[in-house]
Amino acid sequence: MFPLKLQVRHALLGAIAGLLVFVQLQHPQILPLSKTSSRDSTILNISPAILEIQREISCFDHVHIGQPKFFSPKGSNGHTMLTGKPWGLPAGAYTPRQIVEANAPLLETVIHHLGPSAFGRPPAREQLIHNLASNLALNTREASITIPANDASRVEIAVQAVKIGKRLIEYVRNVTDVQYDPEYVVCSPCEGHLLKPDVFDLMFGSRSLRHLMQIYNEYLHQMVLLRDALLPFDNFEDVIIPITAEPNRKRGMHHIEEIRQSFLAEVMTKQVTQRSTIKTAQFLLAPTSSSRNSIGFQYEYGTVLPAFIASGNSGRLLRYVPTLLNSSSKEIVFNNELLDYYTATRASISKQADDAANESEEGPQASLASKGSGDSTVLALAVDYPDGTRTKVDLGQAARGYRYAKFVSGKKGTTSDATKRDVQVHSARSLLLNSGEGLVMLTNGTHLVRAVGAVELYALLGKLYPENVVVMEEGQSLGQALEAGKEGLPDAGSFVIEVRK
Repeated sequence: MFPLKLQVRHALLGAIAGLLVFVQLQHPQILPLSKTSSRDSTILNISPAILEIQREISCFDHVHIGQPKFFSPKGSNGHTMLTGKPWGLPAGAYTPRQIVEANAPLLETVIHHLGPSAFGRPPAREQLIHNLASNLALNTREASITIPANDASRVEIAVQAVKIGKRLIEYVRNVTDVQYDPEYVVCSPCEGHLLKPDVFDLMFGSRSLRHLMQIYNEYLHQMVLLRDALLPFDNFEDVIIPITAEPNRKRGMHHIEEIRQSFLAEVMTKQVTQRSTIKTAQFLLAPTSSSRNSIGFQYEYGTVLPAFIASGNSGRLLRYVPTLLNSSSKEIVFNNELLDYYTATRASISKQADDAANESEEGPQASLASKGSGDSTVLALAVDYPDGTRTKVDLGQAARGYRYAKFVSGKKGTTSDATKRDVQVHSARSLLLNSGEGLVMLTNGTHLVRAVGAVELYALLGKLYPENVVVMEEGQSLGQALEAGKEGLPDAGSFVIEVRK
């Protein structure tokens, strides 16, 4: 069941992953993790296409998203341990914690048959849970997956995997009053999850029964599948997961096997794309909807959007929001308006956008508004100013701009260097309202765009052509910003967005 070659291969991969995690923990400046405060982070002098991290601009304004709803997932309300039948969960809506609780009878059945440990030996429960923790970690011989830290997208997924794994173990340890069937038997194919040496002796020793390993194997695999299914969500604990009565969705988390393999193949071999992340999330929560060009979606129990727009901390991950943008539809897919931004209509900076001296200091309000129908439904970020003017930008393009932008790191400095350069100053409001349709293209030189808060920042990132765009907080040095964006095309100019809280 556990060939020597497989164990050696996992040991080598685990050692490599362990070294990467050790380096990250000891020297966090070497490998960027998820988006962090710009004043605590370091820009690497490496191509931004390989290692570039989105950093959070700490602002207090936010975007209004739909109509808040209260969902009360019931979790498991039916019998799961049917002797001779594959393991499954009753149809219903589950939080991740409830899925862990619903799978607990598998673990309890194994523990029941193993019985108490000899004096001085750890209880079977502790040994089995410790093995699961090793399967969910990334730096152990028993790790179910290893993630190479070759770029920021995979580093962020690796951090996610560790965070989710630790939380699932907390859930496992806190489960109490579990009902189980001592007579339960299940046929569960070996999934290659390695056992720690002491657990191997426990499961195949004199205390065990022949069928217990299959029950424990099913338990391990359900937990690994749950961890991997939650990777796209930065607020994974809040996600409500529907389990339907369809034949291919009865066996707990087994229905995600195919999409999991596809997603993990990308994680292991290339940069993680927004398309694969959203596709994985949709298959878990809204499996009948198309993910060909989606940026987010609404399903029966809420809405899933790019995390940054919903008070999240990531430009790559998604965020579950307990709201409905359209209460008349159960499922809606929100698409990118521009599938290929290279072919977008291009606009120039209008002359009206050159004078920022008389602009209001009061920031705008923002909300998400859907337009279109069917496969043509898109989400717009609607920005409303106090004087009644309004502008809209495509949320898909804003998310793309957010991922592509460079964020300035380091301490705040003086702005005196701005006077030494040929800098054209614009207000975000004038640029957004007066630049016409299409994406605003750069002209030669440096264009400093002053934005009031996160709302104008997000709108600008959806309006500016996403090349040579740098974001900094008010008070940071313009020289730092230009240094951060120096990898762009020669003589193409730069947009520097200065964000005031």
